[in-house]
Parts: sequence; C-alpha cells; structure tokens
Amino acid sequence: MKASTRRSLRRAWYLATRWQAPAHICLALGMGLTLGLVAHHYPSVIPPLAAVIIGTFALYPLMLTVWWRLNR
Repeated sequence: MKASTRRSLRRAWYLATRWQAPAHICLALGMGLTLGLVAHHYPSVIPPLAAVIIGTFALYPLMLTVWWRLNR
C-alpha cells in the first residue's frame, strides 16, 4: 500500500511542478503580443516588433521579479 501512495505523491509532485514552465511561456508571449498590438496603433513611438521583443524578454521577467519580491 505504501508503494502506491508514494507513486501517487510522486505523480502529484511531478504534475504540480511541470505546469509552470509552459504557463510562463504562454504569459510571456501573451504580454509581448499585447504590447505589439498596442504599439501597432502608435508606430511613431515604438516599432511593433521592438515592443513584442521588449515585452517578452524584458517586461515579463521584470514583472515576475517584482511580484516575487512583493509576495515574500
């Protein structure tokens, strides 16, 4: 009986820890695309492609860092 309990705990731990990476990838891409759509309306301020790159690789990690620091 302990073997099945251990197996289910390992499976639960695996499922709980593995969803985070795809979720963060989706959120980062979503933020980049949202900023790209906003920048599309104001092309004289920032090119849309630059806004997508900045949103995905700079603003999303910055947002996560601030969130982790505030929720300690």
